[in-house]
Amino acid sequence: MSTRACSIGCTTFVAIMSFGFIPGEAAEDVSPTVAGHLQQGHIAAAETYLREQLTADPQHAQARFASGVVQVLAAIEQLGQQQYRYGVLSGTVRSLPVLRLPVPVNPQPQPVTYPQVRQVFLDFQTRLIQAEAELAKVDVQKDVKLPLDLMAIRLDLTGDGKSDDKEDFLTIFGVANRRQPGIGPQDMRVTFDAGDVPWLRGYCHFLAAFCDMVLAYDHQRLFDHCGHLVYPQPVPSAPVAEAIDAGERGFDTDIADFIAAIHLINFPVKEPKRMASARAHLLEMIRTSRQSWTLILAETDNDHEWLPNPRQTGVLGVPVTREVIDGWHGVLAEMEDLLEGRKLVPFWRDYTRFLGPARPIPMEGRGINLKRFFDEPRDFDLILTLQGSGALPYLERGPLSRPETWNNLTRIFRGQFFGFAVWFN
Repeated sequence: MSTRACSIGCTTFVAIMSFGFIPGEAAEDVSPTVAGHLQQGHIAAAETYLREQLTADPQHAQARFASGVVQVLAAIEQLGQQQYRYGVLSGTVRSLPVLRLPVPVNPQPQPVTYPQVRQVFLDFQTRLIQAEAELAKVDVQKDVKLPLDLMAIRLDLTGDGKSDDKEDFLTIFGVANRRQPGIGPQDMRVTFDAGDVPWLRGYCHFLAAFCDMVLAYDHQRLFDHCGHLVYPQPVPSAPVAEAIDAGERGFDTDIADFIAAIHLINFPVKEPKRMASARAHLLEMIRTSRQSWTLILAETDNDHEWLPNPRQTGVLGVPVTREVIDGWHGVLAEMEDLLEGRKLVPFWRDYTRFLGPARPIPMEGRGINLKRFFDEPRDFDLILTLQGSGALPYLERGPLSRPETWNNLTRIFRGQFFGFAVWFN
């Protein structure tokens, strides 16, 4: 993936971190007060102010949009504070690309139990669901615009009541994206509009689905034996007489711990209904993405677009053609077919060979029914799933998702499919 596609993906993570507003014709402009709170890292004050505005005028579309965005910010800030409290990802794990988060290292992290870890995911999901419900109230038929200065906002990631230079957007962007020289605040001004409301709702649904999939299973054994990979002071459910490490950890102990972690990815089902909830969130993500593009394609302006249509210019400088948009709708259709069980994931043992030529995947054959995987969850064993026997309960015969479909998408997206996917939602 190119540097540009990488920038798209990582920028998406932080794009919801800051904003300013253009007022409606009849409504009061809430932007100066809200922007002032956010620039000081006072998320709670912004929430309180917007709640008061909406109590006085529930139809204030700009304030409603702002409230939803601020609630998403609050969810991210609370997650950062909880990570800081428990010292999550301190040490070698912080160097992993996916987990590169701008949370400072806590020199005095608190002990953490597995139930407390589950509560972190539950709290994050609860706030996301509340934010999505707030965004769902925005009337997207109105001309709602939110110009965002993505470098202006700070978050209180440590929970100390203030935001220093390490907690501003520029630092967040640099840590998440390995910011290239020359990219400054002037490059990150975006005017979000009605089409971006369902876009942000889709991200809330995606993250809520991820939380559901985590909370659906019991990870206690993994935490007991390998929690120290993530938390400096994990409290196992059955403490042993002696700690596993008597001194400093090194590369060899990390390798041993990662092997043990893979071995322990054998999770009993704890809350099975959450898997069905995750599938519902993913289907809503698909629906809101379609709604987003319907609104974007109808736009006639060209105002610092985050997701541009073919007649517009996006702030990221990446052209979006009609072929790309049609390709993305193809992705949504294929994902929906898989989640609804109308198509199956080809069972790899029938077609793939590591030594020798692979068999062509037919139109119909044996495959995994993802709908049943979500609706009929069983204990999850990573090794047996990769080997194939763990997938047997979900195997059936029917139409298969074809590799030609995904190869065509690779062509349309010029080899940058995943970068576009994170950007497009």
